[in-house]
Amino acid sequence: METEVKKQIRKYSILFGLLVLGYVILYLRVSDFNRQERVIYISASDTEEEWTERDIRITMAPRGGSTDTWIKRIYEEDSNGELQEVQYAGIIYDIMVVNQAQAKVVDWKLQIEVPDDCFLNNAWCGELEIHQNVGGNEVYQALDLRKCIEKKVDIHLNHKIEGTDLMIPVSKGDYFVYLPSVRDEENVIEQRIQNTDDYYSKRVDFISYHKTAGEDMTPMEFTQAKLTYHLEKDILRMHAFKLLLVLFFIWAISVIIAINVDIKTKKLLKQRNRDVKIIEQSMTAFMGFIDAKDSSTNGHSLRVAQYSRKIAEKLGFSKEECERVYYIGLMHDCGKIGIPENILKKPDKLSPEEYEIMKTHTVLGEKILKDFTSIDGIKDGVRYHHERFDGKGYPDGLAGEEIPLIARIICVADSFDAMNSVRCYPNHLSKEEIVEQLISNRGTQFDGKIVDCFLEMLQDGTIEF
Repeated sequence: METEVKKQIRKYSILFGLLVLGYVILYLRVSDFNRQERVIYISASDTEEEWTERDIRITMAPRGGSTDTWIKRIYEEDSNGELQEVQYAGIIYDIMVVNQAQAKVVDWKLQIEVPDDCFLNNAWCGELEIHQNVGGNEVYQALDLRKCIEKKVDIHLNHKIEGTDLMIPVSKGDYFVYLPSVRDEENVIEQRIQNTDDYYSKRVDFISYHKTAGEDMTPMEFTQAKLTYHLEKDILRMHAFKLLLVLFFIWAISVIIAINVDIKTKKLLKQRNRDVKIIEQSMTAFMGFIDAKDSSTNGHSLRVAQYSRKIAEKLGFSKEECERVYYIGLMHDCGKIGIPENILKKPDKLSPEEYEIMKTHTVLGEKILKDFTSIDGIKDGVRYHHERFDGKGYPDGLAGEEIPLIARIICVADSFDAMNSVRCYPNHLSKEEIVEQLISNRGTQFDGKIVDCFLEMLQDGTIEF
């Protein structure tokens, strides 16, 4: 039983180890996926097919409403140092960042190339990290353009104040980077709902001013950009993780069931052992009554039971079957309880009438055990253990394999003990004589296969004289 328990523990330990290994592999793969920095380059030549295949879709366009463009006049020095009024078109630009991936977009930033000289004036939610080329040197600073004047931020970029407006000049070839607001959770774009066309997105708005003439409000085209981002898979939402979780619950339930079964099995085995002990003690006590009636057979039933069990083991019976054979052997002569003591203890040869009475112990034993159903075949062993293989036995004159196997086994064990004790042979047969009797009665009184089996055990010492 202990070996079986160890097998169960090893099996469930291996399964648990495989589940842990599966989770570790999944975690490492997801972690590696989440660490990868990804880049999308955006240009005016991008096709719809290209955008469809990307994790993220970007649209950059000026707003088209009447209040989203306006004219602003700014005084600037000309080449002679004189102030001149220059007309600028102020335009609001919308940038839409749409997450098309089956993962969250995190830590993203959008770098936008400046197509022509202009002023940057404002941007919504996040900061603009503005890169200027000043005298061949790059100068940059990240600013929240909405709050610079209000909070009196120290600005080291080239800039000018026009009334309440902050104007930061940038030239063709400069660029600015939109940094989403972490506080406003702009830096995270949730993944789309699976099996739907519902996508999550973030909108970026900024204002730029560029020179224009007359009523011309044609906007500049911002067409060159670079998006840097990470994709982040939530391991808890993955099918593989859910499968591992289900397998873990199945494993846990199986362990609980196995433990419960083991506890119940141990209780049943304990109860069975108690029951077996009670049955064995009851049978031993019963056979003690018979021994008390005939002291010459003292210990005979126990020895026959032991020999019968060894024969069953040699024949390849299971452990449970061998125990069953043992108990039947123990009870094989129980019918002698009904034989008169004067016949049982008679020192001389029995008369024909007395012998007929003695033979009834087989039938009496079957009657005694008529309601005993706990041990399969016990009545057969008791009734037929004096049948002969040649059909000349009693009580029914059965022959060959008509005789139940248990009875054929007990017949050999019973006869050996009789020849090996002073019960029937006062002078006690020698080993050679016993072996000769077994061989000579092979196929007549005894089943030849069982005799051969018994002789092998005598030879190898499994059964001793």
